[in-house]
Amino acid sequence: MKREQIYLHLLLAFMLSGCLQKFSIPEDINSDSSELFFAGDTSFLELKPLWDSEFGIIDPTEISIAQDGRIFIADSSNHSIFVLDQNGEKPDKFSTLKNLRNENGSFIAPVDVDIDEKMNIFFIDGTEKVYVWNQYWDHIGIEKVSTSGSFRHMESGEIENINSWDKNWVSFLNDTDWMLVDTVFSNDQSIIDSISSPYIFYDGSLPRNNLLDAYYDSGLSEFSGITSPAGQGNFIILCDDYTSLSNKSRILEVVFKKSLLIELKNGQRLWCFTGAFGSTIKGFGTGAGTVNRPLSIDVDYEGNLYYTQAGNFFPVHKIVPNFSGDFAVYSSGFQPGNTDIMDSEFFSLPMDIAIDKNKYVYIADSNKPSVKVFDPKGKFFKELGLIESGSTFKKPVAVTVDNRGVVYVCDKDNKAILRFKLSNSLDEDLILDD
Repeated sequence: MKREQIYLHLLLAFMLSGCLQKFSIPEDINSDSSELFFAGDTSFLELKPLWDSEFGIIDPTEISIAQDGRIFIADSSNHSIFVLDQNGEKPDKFSTLKNLRNENGSFIAPVDVDIDEKMNIFFIDGTEKVYVWNQYWDHIGIEKVSTSGSFRHMESGEIENINSWDKNWVSFLNDTDWMLVDTVFSNDQSIIDSISSPYIFYDGSLPRNNLLDAYYDSGLSEFSGITSPAGQGNFIILCDDYTSLSNKSRILEVVFKKSLLIELKNGQRLWCFTGAFGSTIKGFGTGAGTVNRPLSIDVDYEGNLYYTQAGNFFPVHKIVPNFSGDFAVYSSGFQPGNTDIMDSEFFSLPMDIAIDKNKYVYIADSNKPSVKVFDPKGKFFKELGLIESGSTFKKPVAVTVDNRGVVYVCDKDNKAILRFKLSNSLDEDLILDD
């Protein structure tokens, strides 16, 4: 058996449920801000302490919040993704996300991170690849991994025996004409280790993806943002900057394909998946709902997509899916001239976008150091971080919001995470449930 061939096919996917710690969230988070906020600009209060180098952070590039309330911070210069509880404590069992390396042993500098509801931690490094690490598998432990199987043709009854490193393995697993009727497992620790560590989930340079994506040439993609849908949707959404050819900027979908069967140490068997090119959702353009040098992307609970971009003419877009036909068609959700959020005068370099549970939109602008908030219709609501002396930000590059309404901002020049709350009625000390 050629073990190195097995590794190429150990591209994973994701459990259907998780056994995760939950937080008891007190009613109060106290703000101990020394800054004075002047009337009319904002009612957001800064929370203390600042999350900075004392927490190991030196280059906060992106930030995301998991279903269990934990905060994942992509730190490019540290080649790591730091994990903090909502009270700033460092939980155990996340050391695998530090000193990230790719398949060649070189360091990975993550530029974005996102977590789906199955506790898959996806991250990108600006190339055509998407990496993933599954928190649930790692914490429970993998007992064994499928290495071969027998498939029966549903109509003819023909039997095919295939190894998991065979190029036809994934095709048979995902072909409804064939059924996996028998599986051979291995408990080889080196194989288990290869899927317990971060690994490539999607690679645009693979022939199967280039074949499906011939016009855009997936192998030349430069992913600048990633998001995953609410619920159990088996896909992720990426924005592709593709700087070598600006007219190839786009938003695309990567879908999950079965790749392996694993058994955890608690006896649970789960399908793993690998990513495959699904479709280009939106392509290049200069009008509302088109893509031009995308910088970031987020999705709300209804499946609407929001993204920021550096190209002409509108810096912020919302596109709304229509699933009435054979495939989803996305149309612009914000109309120029009718919504503040599409007014380019509001922004200089909108590096990141986040949507809260009420569909309010938060945008981090790096060149006009600020985070502006808009209501669900795109009307300007408030700006946070303004103080009497100017702005508390130096270079905000990322923003996210938790279910309590606490706003987290990555400030690259401050080398820190700043946090804000609309009121000071919450207690910052959060307690883990048993």
